[in-house]
Amino acid sequence: MGKIPYLFRRKNVYYLRIRVPAEHQESLKATEIVRSLKTESRHEAIPRALQLAANIVTTFNELKSGTICDFSSSELTSQVSQKQVLAKISTITVRSNTPKAPLLSVVVEDFLERYDQKNKATLTKLKSTLPIFVELIGDKSINQILQTDVNNYFDQVQKLPVRRDAKIFNGLSIREIIATHDGRTIAEGTFDSTYRATVSLLINWAMVHYKDQGFPNLSVSGAVYRGDRSNGINKQRALTQDEIKLLFSHSKMKKYAANPKTAHYCWLPLIGLFTGARINEVCQLNPFTDIKRDEATGIWYFHFTDESESADGVDKSIKTSSSLRIVPIHSKLIDLGLLDYIQRIKRDNHKCIFPAWTPINGKASAKVSKWFIRYLESIGLRDDTEGAKLSGFHCFRHTFITYGIQNKIAGTFAITGHETDVIDGLGKISTVAKGYWTQGITDSIVDKQATVERYDFAIDFYRPCQ
Repeated sequence: MGKIPYLFRRKNVYYLRIRVPAEHQESLKATEIVRSLKTESRHEAIPRALQLAANIVTTFNELKSGTICDFSSSELTSQVSQKQVLAKISTITVRSNTPKAPLLSVVVEDFLERYDQKNKATLTKLKSTLPIFVELIGDKSINQILQTDVNNYFDQVQKLPVRRDAKIFNGLSIREIIATHDGRTIAEGTFDSTYRATVSLLINWAMVHYKDQGFPNLSVSGAVYRGDRSNGINKQRALTQDEIKLLFSHSKMKKYAANPKTAHYCWLPLIGLFTGARINEVCQLNPFTDIKRDEATGIWYFHFTDESESADGVDKSIKTSSSLRIVPIHSKLIDLGLLDYIQRIKRDNHKCIFPAWTPINGKASAKVSKWFIRYLESIGLRDDTEGAKLSGFHCFRHTFITYGIQNKIAGTFAITGHETDVIDGLGKISTVAKGYWTQGITDSIVDKQATVERYDFAIDFYRPCQ
C-alpha cells in the first residue's frame, strides 16, 4: 500500500499530522496539528487519519470563509476567536460504525469457557495466569490494548516471587506483590512455559474470534526473560542408589508399613519408583476401572487415563495424549501385596487409590505432594541445588528414566508416556504412518511387562500391612 497523507507512527502507535495553512499559523501560534489515532494497526489508522484530516481541513476552510461549523450541532457561527478554532479542532473525533469493543476480562472469560475442557493441565495454567494478565494490563476495552501493554506485562510478571501464595503476600494485589518483593523471582522455564505460553494462546484465539470487535494484532515476541534464574533451574534429578535405599529403609517407612491405616504412605513411593508415573496420574487411579487384569495374558496393569470414572471431588487430567497408557504392575509390587491393598480399597467402595488423602480443587494429588516433600525433608534427602533438585515426587520419574537409559532398557519411554517416533523393532516411523496404526489398549502389554520387569533396584522393601 502506498504512503498515506498525514499518517505517521511513533513507538508503534499511529498519529495524524496535518499542516496549519500559512495564513493561520501566526494567529493560531502553531505550524501543525498532531493527534493520536490510538491504534497500532495501520489498517485501523488509515480511515481514522483520513476522516480526522477531512474534518480539520473543513474547519480551516470555514475559518477562511468567516464561519465555523459546530460539529456537535451542525449550526454555523461567525466571528469566532482563534482560541475557539483550536478548541474546535481538538474536539474533532472519529465517528465509528463498529460496535463497542468488549473488555479484556470478557474476552478472557469467553476464551476459558470455550477452551478444550479435557486439556485440564493447560486449562489450570490459563485460569491461574490470565487474571494476572488482566490485572497488570488493566481491564480496558480490547481495541485500546497496545503492544506496549503486552511488553510491559512480561517485564512485570517475571518479577513475581517463586511462591506468590506465601503468607507474607496475603491480601496484596499482584502489583503490590511485585512492588514489595525483593527475593527470588520465577525461573526462565516458568516464565516461558506458563506466563508466555498462556498469553500466546489467548492472543492467537482472540485475533480470530474478536478481530471484528477491535482486538489488535499483538505478539508475544517481546516476552524476553531478564532474570538470573536460567531455564531448567527447577529441574529435579534422579535418586542415587544410596538415596533410594535410605528413602525406603528409613525407620519412618518401617513404621508406616506396620499399620494398615498408614500403608498408603508406603504404596505411593513404591508405585512411583516402579512406574515413573507423575504424582497426579497415580493419585487419581480408580481401583475399579484403572487397575485391571488382562484376560488374554493374565497381566495386571495400571491404566493411566482421564476417561474413566473419577472419585468424588476429583477432576481427572492427563498431561498429553501420549500420557494415556497402560503400565504392567511390577512383580515386586504384587509380591509386596499391592493387589490385596487394592482389594481392601475396593471393598470399602473407594474410587480413589489413596482415599486417606482428600482432593483439593479437583486435584487428587494436592495433599499427597506436600506430604512427600515433608517426608524427604524429615529424612534428610531434600536437596535444593538449582538445576538438580531433589524436592518432590517427580524425582521418581527422573530415577525411572535414568535407570532405563543407563541399562539400555527398550520401551522405557512407552512406560513413562513420552511421545516418541521410534517403535521397537521398526525403528523411526513417520507421523503419517503412525496415523494408520490402530492399536488396542493392551496390544503391547507383554512387551511392556518385559520392560517393567527389567527394573531391579536391589532393595529389600518393607511389606505394608494389610
